[in-house]
Amino acid sequence: MIDTPLRKRRTGAAFAVLGFLTIALVMAWMWASFAVARIDLSRLVEPSVVYAAPRVVEPGVSVTAIDLPGTLERLGYQQVTDTPHAPGQFRRSPGVWEIFIRASVEPQPKRPALPVRLDIRDDRIRAVVNVADGTPVGGVELEPEVLGNLDDLTHRLRRPVPLSSAPQHVIAAVLATEDRRFFDHAGVDPRSAVRAAWVNAKRGRVVEGGSTITQQLVKSLDSGAGGPWISKLRVALLAIALERRYSKTEILETYLNTVYLGQYGPLTMYGLGAAALTYFQKDVRNLDLAEAATLAGMIRGPNRYSPVHSPYRTRARRNEVLRRMRDHDLITQAEFSEAAERSVAVQPTPPPLPLGPNFFDHVLAEAGQMRATTNVQTGGLRIYTSVDPVLQRTAEAVLGRKLEELEQRFPGLWHAEPARRLQGVLIALDPAAGEIRALVGGRDYWLSQFNRATHARRHPGSAFKPFVYLAGLRGGPRGERPSLTAASLLRDEPLTVQDLGQSWSPRKRRGFFLGQVTPREALAQSLNLATVWTAQTIGLNAVVQTARDVGFTSPMVPRPTLALGGVEVIPLELAAAYATLAHAGRPVAPTPISAVVDRSGSVTRPGRQLGRGGVSAAEAFLITHLLTSVMEDGTGAMARVLGVDGPVAGKTGSTDRDAWVVGYTPRLVTLVWVGFDNRNTLRLSGARGALPIWAAFMRAAMAVVPSGPFPVPPFVVFRDVDATTGKLATPVCRIVVREAFLQSTAPTAVCAEHRATVGARAVEPAAKLQ
Repeated sequence: MIDTPLRKRRTGAAFAVLGFLTIALVMAWMWASFAVARIDLSRLVEPSVVYAAPRVVEPGVSVTAIDLPGTLERLGYQQVTDTPHAPGQFRRSPGVWEIFIRASVEPQPKRPALPVRLDIRDDRIRAVVNVADGTPVGGVELEPEVLGNLDDLTHRLRRPVPLSSAPQHVIAAVLATEDRRFFDHAGVDPRSAVRAAWVNAKRGRVVEGGSTITQQLVKSLDSGAGGPWISKLRVALLAIALERRYSKTEILETYLNTVYLGQYGPLTMYGLGAAALTYFQKDVRNLDLAEAATLAGMIRGPNRYSPVHSPYRTRARRNEVLRRMRDHDLITQAEFSEAAERSVAVQPTPPPLPLGPNFFDHVLAEAGQMRATTNVQTGGLRIYTSVDPVLQRTAEAVLGRKLEELEQRFPGLWHAEPARRLQGVLIALDPAAGEIRALVGGRDYWLSQFNRATHARRHPGSAFKPFVYLAGLRGGPRGERPSLTAASLLRDEPLTVQDLGQSWSPRKRRGFFLGQVTPREALAQSLNLATVWTAQTIGLNAVVQTARDVGFTSPMVPRPTLALGGVEVIPLELAAAYATLAHAGRPVAPTPISAVVDRSGSVTRPGRQLGRGGVSAAEAFLITHLLTSVMEDGTGAMARVLGVDGPVAGKTGSTDRDAWVVGYTPRLVTLVWVGFDNRNTLRLSGARGALPIWAAFMRAAMAVVPSGPFPVPPFVVFRDVDATTGKLATPVCRIVVREAFLQSTAPTAVCAEHRATVGARAVEPAAKLQ
């Protein structure tokens, strides 16, 4: 017999354990109830709405290019015959448009409704006038245009269907397959779990699942961490709590509209409505028994039982679903026989790809980082993007057309195999805001969803050279004078340097040496030897530091090859570095989003800072001023022949496998890359491979984003310099260039080599820009 004290201790311990378990269960139940209380099934699939950047109406813009009539119609403006007297009205007459622009709304800067008059001549807006006081305004913004919901724009197809509209045989097929006792359990079904475990043990593999539909729905909503047993317990508690909060009808309807049903190309399908539309071109209400069983059978393994890729396996799975329905008296033997004998015949017809698939993939990724705790696709957000629909459509059309022209012009570039086809990237950035106006990450999104604009790592070649010269134009970290000015004389001559203990001699770009050249000529003609000599003179560490300051984030090693672009960078990263030059030396992180607004009206904006503070406005202008010659009479001069007008700066670049051009105005930076994914030899220079694409896009873009000259910042002065001596030009110097200098580094010595009168002085094209 156990003595009384021991019995009391054991009894006390038992009560303590029981009390602890009771408290733990109560707390777990309270947690589950609280967690479920935050779930709103009615809004679970509320799509996030996506907006374009506001359309800017300003002098210089082409009315046709921005499709002003269509834009106003899509924004819901009403055309009237009298003078517009209320926001949302407009009137057009020959040479004049009158628009009463609505007041701005969050997250745009606050602005009241504004009546304006547009004076039009030759399709161009010549003036924008405030009708209220007759004063001209620089430009006005229309409201952001709705582009669609994020699901559709990122190829996640959802077509919610009310449960009352779903045929009985569709519901029966799902219940027979996934949860036969759905209407009898309270969220967890121990009988089904035991039966599934027994069947799986007998078969030696998993052929049945024990989770109820409610548990499956919870799993799709709950991302909690923990071991397998903790996870199972959490899901069970949440399932029970969910069933206490919502009706069976609400749970089943949500499940049928959110269950994952596989991938077809870039398209991801959620819910029976999406799958029925894609595979059978039918509404759920029109599915027959065989089609319903096919979709129900896919739930267990959507890609394994895909009717497109595995029709025989899909048919076997479908017939298994039909047998279960027959065995549980949900269909007759005759219905079973008729449906089971049919082949699996599908003709997948996905919806057409939306505008900018690569761009909106990037939007999804960025929005996910900004709103990490929210499902950005179904969280009911308002996502205001930076895309300009006109520029995006132009970029997609131009890139596709010009790549085809390259393949026709150079037959060696053409490949029948889609995966080996020539690829390209086009990025257009607003340098002031860092906002991406257009982004194309590849040639055929249906065949490849890889976004080369944001993820490919390629060698920029000569497109990196401007940052070598920028490093020389800057002063040292302790106030040292710059080691380079626009009048410096560089050496274009044979050169051998040491690289990791071995001798390396860069290849010359042409068959002869020029001897002494200025930075302008070295950049315009993309001279390798002069650039390597410059990098060695100013120091490779200074080049790396400057690259970091303008926004490069890729790893860089101070080796001699860096001067010629011997580093892998991402195209968007390179475009952002050039945007720093266009934005007065201030780096801004490139973003596809201007703001995200949640259901409560809270606004989240992306971070803008990039790099370590950039460079001075004067230093950025100096390199920009040099890069204008690339587009005037250098490797990018064909841009003028192809119709690009106005002030523009930029640089071409090439390797054996890459062709680049990055060119910019004060308001738009555009990058083009051409190459192969498998890094096959390209043998095209940037001027031949990328420049025609860039020029075609920029010619159209300048009608949408007009721009003036590059603004001259303080502390910059101009001097006429003899290009052969680097000294101040005299009246008899033959080759004279107007160069820009920091005020503290402007030359003072006068050219002494040209004393005799030898003819009129010639000023190089760079002088035209000032």
